[in-house]
Amino acid sequence: MLGIRDVEAARLVVDRYLPRAPIERSPYLSQLLGAEILLKIETFKPTRTFKVRGALNKIASLDDAARARGMVAASAGSHAQGVSYAAYRLGAPATVVMPRGVSDTIIGVCRAYGAEVLLEGEMYDDTLALAHRIEREQGKTFVHPYADPLIIAGQGTIGLEILDDVPDVDTVVVPVGGGGLIGGVALALKERRPAVRVIGVEPDGADAIRRSRLAGHPVTVDHPHSIADKLVAKGTEQLNVDLVRKYVDDIVTVTDAALEAATYDYLERLSLLVEPSGAATLAAVRSGAIRPVGRTVLVVSGGNAGAPDLARILAEHGAKAALA
Repeated sequence: MLGIRDVEAARLVVDRYLPRAPIERSPYLSQLLGAEILLKIETFKPTRTFKVRGALNKIASLDDAARARGMVAASAGSHAQGVSYAAYRLGAPATVVMPRGVSDTIIGVCRAYGAEVLLEGEMYDDTLALAHRIEREQGKTFVHPYADPLIIAGQGTIGLEILDDVPDVDTVVVPVGGGGLIGGVALALKERRPAVRVIGVEPDGADAIRRSRLAGHPVTVDHPHSIADKLVAKGTEQLNVDLVRKYVDDIVTVTDAALEAATYDYLERLSLLVEPSGAATLAAVRSGAIRPVGRTVLVVSGGNAGAPDLARILAEHGAKAALA
């Protein structure tokens, strides 16, 4: 099991390579929801997502020989960008395997950082077999997106930053995919401030972590699906289940309709470009799945919104707003 010292050590790495992600109070959301709402905005990171934190911590831990052999990662998109950037900054070659439907923009970002991009399958889980084959045959280090202790510790640095900026925080709401982000953030928060309430948010159609938390072991979702593609995974690992069971107070789910409405609100009301996965925390409080209490921080985890989905969301919700 990880400890707070692992997250503190990761912070030394993260602070060396990344600008500090801001926390901003939202007067609009605070008035709308009847609580003080603050946003931890990870969309200003070099790859527009929190994933780069863990990737930097993992790759920085390797010796020169391992770095020279290179990294390989399987990803729905965001982790691939994080690994590509971290490998670029630390002088290591990287290969990233992503589903065939990933956007050209994400492919382009990875290649711009020098990564080799391979496309395989329809979702994250389909990319794993190829990534592990490359690991075995080429001796590259596999960088897991959510079940590696160093990755989780890197993501947990968000929790330390929240406590720096909002030491009296009451509630922190975190998007949930494979469980690495919420595991690290919850660990950091609860070890430093046990009274804080930590709540995770998953899509209705991809709730493997919620099911696994209830069962006490990893549970597989046969056909996970959601507009929040970065939160779609068939399952998780025992390490993530153990962390969630120890540190997370609750996990709720939200519909795709709520995710789309929150994505629209971010752009229309707050002038923030946030992908549906990153909008999950706002979707939860806007839909009533979570009742914000006291000073509430919403983790805005990413801003890699695909243009076709974003255009459709803006058109549909803009039309609804015009009729209201």
